[in-house]
Amino acid sequence: MSAREPEAFPAAIHRPGAERRVVLLPGARYPTRAPLLWFAREVAVARGYGVLELLDEPAAGEDPFAWIRDRATRALEHQPSAHDVVIGKSLSSEVAAIAADRELPAIWLTPLLDRPSVIAGLAAAARPTLIVGSTADPTWRPDAIPENAMIDRAQLDGLDHGLQLPGDPEASLKALRTVVKRIDRFLGALR
Repeated sequence: MSAREPEAFPAAIHRPGAERRVVLLPGARYPTRAPLLWFAREVAVARGYGVLELLDEPAAGEDPFAWIRDRATRALEHQPSAHDVVIGKSLSSEVAAIAADRELPAIWLTPLLDRPSVIAGLAAAARPTLIVGSTADPTWRPDAIPENAMIDRAQLDGLDHGLQLPGDPEASLKALRTVVKRIDRFLGALR
C-alpha cells in the first residue's frame, strides 16, 4: 500500500513506518516508474523495506544537478529511518557525495562516471555501494571508478544507458533480470 506524501515534493511512500527505508531517485528522463527503478522498489518492498519514491522530474530549463541535490536532500530528511539506503538512476548519481556524507549504502544504476562530482562521491563511500552499468553506455567509464573497497561493480555488455538492447526485448528482459538479482543480493546482505 502506498500513500502520496509529502507535499514539499511529489513522492509516494510505500510501507510507511518500516524499520528500514529505500529512497528511490529518478534519472533525468527515467522516472521511478520505469523498469529498473520499478523493480528496485519491488525488491525493496519484498525485502521488508519502506520506500520513499520521488515522483517528479526537473522542469524545463532548470539545472537538473541542482534539482536532484535539492530533492535528494529533502527526501533523505523526510522521516529518515535508522537504516536508509539510496537507489538512484543516472542523474541521481550526482548525490553520491550526499549518500557518502550521511554514511548510507547506495545503489547507482548507470552512474554518470563522466562527472568528477560523481567520482568524488563514489570515492568517499563509507558503506556498501553497488554500481551497475554497461559497455555501450557512453557515461560508463570503468577506468574512472575509484579504488574503494565499499564499491561493488556489475558490468553488463552491449546495453545502452537504460540498460536495454534496442530492438531486442528478450535481451533487455534478461538484463533487467540480472540487475534485479544484483539489487536483491545487495539489499539482502545489508545489516
